Amino acid sequence: MVSFDPLLLRFIERLAAVLLGGMAIYLGYRLFRLVPESKDSSGRVVLPWNVSIVMTRVGPGVFFALFGVAAVGLALLRPLQIDGTDASRSGGSRRVSYAGEGGPDDAGNRIDERRLLRKEINILNAIPQRLRAEIPAPDREEVEAAIPRIKLLLMKPVWGKPEQGFGDFARFETWVRDGSHDPAPPGMTGALELYRYYTGG
Repeated sequence: MVSFDPLLLRFIERLAAVLLGGMAIYLGYRLFRLVPESKDSSGRVVLPWNVSIVMTRVGPGVFFALFGVAAVGLALLRPLQIDGTDASRSGGSRRVSYAGEGGPDDAGNRIDERRLLRKEINILNAIPQRLRAEIPAPDREEVEAAIPRIKLLLMKPVWGKPEQGFGDFARFETWVRDGSHDPAPPGMTGALELYRYYTGG
């Protein structure tokens, strides 16, 4: 089986995006120069959060050029990052990623995020004690069943490494969905501390 260097593939990807974007810019410029008298084109771009960008009375080549600028900008927005040799991988291969991409380098950020998450977990763990006695049993059971699901959703993006007491997330999720009965899966001290965090407030 033929194997390709990830760095080479990423390089080809970026090069193709820049070439195609540059060609679009050039063709847009040529179109703008060849049809100078036509300047009544219009366009509208709708962005999230109900934000719209409207362009009127522009030459036909402008949109072509804008597409090329967007393609080149997106290709260069997140440069490649090489971490060097990774001894934990077979053959000591290099780890190639986009700058800003989640990975081992964001472990410090995840620790900070887990500390901030404790406050929300504490509130969730306090809900069963704060439910009023007159709440119908089905409603109470629905709320109590939703709390573990919400905690899992909050914990998954900030899941830590095995050496931090975070084992396999799928195994931990299965344990939670089965009722969180003791004993807990081994190697989950960090996950359990966060999942059960409650100050009693």
